[in-house]
Amino acid sequence: MGVIMSKEFHRAIDVDGSLKSKAWDFLTKLTQNADLTGLDLKIPQKAADRRVRTARVDLNHRAVLFAVGDGPEPMWLLAAIKPHDAAYAEAETLKLEVNPANGAMEVLRTQAIQEKVAVFRERPAAVEAPQVLPFTPAELADLGINAEVAEQAVRLTSEDEILDLAADLPEWQQQVLLDLATGTSLDDVRSTYELEKPETGDDPVAAIQRPTTRMQFVYLDSDDELRRMLEGDFVAWRTYLHPKQRSIAYRDTFNGPYRLAGGAGTGKTVVALHRAAHLARRPGARVLLCTFTRNLAANLAVDIRSLLDQAELPRVEVSGVDQMVREVVQAVDGQVGQVLGDREQEALWEEAVQTSAVPAELAPHLTPAFLGSEYRTVILAMPGHTREAYLRAKRTGRGVRLNRVQRAAVWKVVEAFERGVETQGRATFDTLAARAAQILEDPELRERAPRYDHVVVDEGQDLHAGHWRVLRGLVNSGPNDMFICEDSHQRIYGERLVLSRFGIQTRGRSRRLTLNYRTSRQNLAFALGVIAGEAIVDLDGDEETVAGYHSAFTGPAPVTRGFTNVADETRFVVETVRNWLAQGVAAASIAILARRSPEQERVRIALQDAGVPVELLQRDGPGNAEAVKIASMHRAKGTEFSRVVVIGAEARIVPLDFVFEGVPTAEHTAVRARERSLFYVACSRARDELIVTWSGMPSPFLPLPAA
Repeated sequence: MGVIMSKEFHRAIDVDGSLKSKAWDFLTKLTQNADLTGLDLKIPQKAADRRVRTARVDLNHRAVLFAVGDGPEPMWLLAAIKPHDAAYAEAETLKLEVNPANGAMEVLRTQAIQEKVAVFRERPAAVEAPQVLPFTPAELADLGINAEVAEQAVRLTSEDEILDLAADLPEWQQQVLLDLATGTSLDDVRSTYELEKPETGDDPVAAIQRPTTRMQFVYLDSDDELRRMLEGDFVAWRTYLHPKQRSIAYRDTFNGPYRLAGGAGTGKTVVALHRAAHLARRPGARVLLCTFTRNLAANLAVDIRSLLDQAELPRVEVSGVDQMVREVVQAVDGQVGQVLGDREQEALWEEAVQTSAVPAELAPHLTPAFLGSEYRTVILAMPGHTREAYLRAKRTGRGVRLNRVQRAAVWKVVEAFERGVETQGRATFDTLAARAAQILEDPELRERAPRYDHVVVDEGQDLHAGHWRVLRGLVNSGPNDMFICEDSHQRIYGERLVLSRFGIQTRGRSRRLTLNYRTSRQNLAFALGVIAGEAIVDLDGDEETVAGYHSAFTGPAPVTRGFTNVADETRFVVETVRNWLAQGVAAASIAILARRSPEQERVRIALQDAGVPVELLQRDGPGNAEAVKIASMHRAKGTEFSRVVVIGAEARIVPLDFVFEGVPTAEHTAVRARERSLFYVACSRARDELIVTWSGMPSPFLPLPAA
């Protein structure tokens, strides 16, 4: 018979690494014979629940646990691990129950809940401000919310008050109140938290299987699972899923492509990993898990290994999308030549314009930036790569209008560019994607290319049209063929497009996650302020919204600081980092992010001179665990840190002036939107503390202060 571990017990071991070996010894003895192994197992004298026990972990720490189940030997539920006196105090007030509304297992802090309710009961009710929860106490209690808390909750006028009142409730009850406070309907709450399904009685094994229970508890039925948990191999993101995440990741069948949207920190990547693992557990399955950049693919490769056993792991291939494109081309055409860099492509485009007799009125618009984007998003996205197809092609979202004569002129420039690439014996990532798509669309050639049963895509908003043609060609249409995660507000590479153009129909099969797990409410509000008012279109072609996005925890307000010069700004950053380190903040949980290399280099040198170990964020793997991370805003994509300083947030850098050079005025809006999204990405990396600094004039993207 195994043990049931709570998230709190797990968290205590993660926070204090010295407890891991002691906790393993404790659990080994507990599962062998708790009464005969010197664990000093005791029932607190004033226990609210007669099943509660405390047991010795070491001379200074005791575990709080419950004996549950009807068998001759109890099953142990590990509720907490605390210093000696705190463990006894905790044990006296805890009660273990199964909530009758949904059969979820709950460890209730009865005294703390009653004390918090008493505080709120004494507060005068707000007269003018509207209540956050437009429900009756009875409606909340019917959902399974503690009745005393429900009475006070309906009086409150802010989400922060809701969080404060609910802080000692079981996690799922906290989430229900927050969901309701941010606009979720009663029916949706009942569905998500299984509030219309029969309860499980007091059977702990049955209760632990409920998705709502698994937000806070995990059942471990072997020594191997226990050891992996205690050694840190069972990380929280992998173990405790929200019911909404679990229902998506582990659904047996989606009848076609599925799209999961959500803001930064809402757990899209977690769901993608669990989905890929779920599909890989089907014997013989071939799963492709891919994303846009190499460093994100490296992170996915590390994380998927922790979800699968040795027999399942070979069924999943993790790849950057350009790497997969190259693999398809090489499988048919042989070794691919060196890919042209950005500067080399710009030179070829300029030469192509000069040699193609472009009409004078059109020439100013045909910059390398415009032509590269037109080539990638329109021409290479067409199934037929012909002049006639281009003359008829839709150019939705392109800022510069082109009539038929002008398109014909652009086509001549494209032909000249392609001749230049071919003459050099080189390729571009865009032409490789077009060739890979061509291979996969050919019934004979596709037999020589990689093929998959399922394709799981993370960061889908950054993929361009050629990528989607390739991914569509890698898997046959059908149930569970494609699973796509995206956040169009984080579109920093890709252009606006609609998946249906590529035979990927997700309309009616999509969902949006709104609960942010990474970022405090204060940091989330700041990050959302960065993109406030920006019109964003998702991969279904609909306007994206941030309505309903919320965080479940609070923190300090973000700090914004302007300086008269870069020297003062740099000194402030160094002092801030040194103070964090002096407070015991782990170095690797601190990041300094900047738009340009000069700011990164300046702060790197200053921190090193101050004796602070630093490291540029690596392309592959986690890097040095003892060093503060320095990264570009682009490289920070997909990461998270406890403390973040975004430096150089001034008008000429955010947005960066030179990215507008050579771009037709009609496309400046799209470029500016990508720069705004990039700043949003940087500001949404911080969990606990966010500081934004600049010298001179501040960035126009900085949120306006609240009125």
